[in-house]
Amino acid sequence: MAFCTASDVENYVQFALSSDLETHLTNNIIPLVEAAIKEYVGYDVEQATQTETFTGDQTKDIFLTHLPINSITSITEDDTTLEEGNSKDFVKYSNGRVTRIGTRWSYARPLNITVVYNAGYYARGSGTSPELPIQFKSVTERSAARILESTLIIASQQEAAEIKGQTSSEVSNFTLTDNQRVGDYSVSYPGGLSLNAATVLTASDLTLLAPFRRQFFV
Repeated sequence: MAFCTASDVENYVQFALSSDLETHLTNNIIPLVEAAIKEYVGYDVEQATQTETFTGDQTKDIFLTHLPINSITSITEDDTTLEEGNSKDFVKYSNGRVTRIGTRWSYARPLNITVVYNAGYYARGSGTSPELPIQFKSVTERSAARILESTLIIASQQEAAEIKGQTSSEVSNFTLTDNQRVGDYSVSYPGGLSLNAATVLTASDLTLLAPFRRQFFV
């Protein structure tokens, strides 16, 4: 599940892109932004079945990695299958917390607890809950647009020919400038290559995503 499409980025910037730029967005830029988002929030985000193994430590809670928790298929502790329910063996919470009922998680041996569960968001517009929050789509669109803009700024200064490096016998035709002036007309370029060195997600992007970070309240 992509957080957004090349068409979404076009709608965000309000201009049409060539098919080559759409492919560049789809294959390179959007996956980069999505990877940065997943790293920040701390889980895979897309709905999927997950399997995790834990070593019990005599606490009441274990914490699953992927969010939100939609359902738990099974939990096996010391080769015994547990039942879900507040009058049974465990209860789950959407933030990944799973609480043992009436006792504590066993530490009889290493890696003695296996949890199979479904977690994550469904695609926006799928009609299946929970749908991917709009913040993920919005951050992906605008971050992808920023990265594409920096590429286009650099490309716009180049001649319509193959770019060559400087050698002892040939002069490079690569051009990069912060500003240009012809008579009374001047133009400034916002950053050039420095835009590509900037972080993928800005502080405002992280603020939008902060409510969805992996965190636990016991």
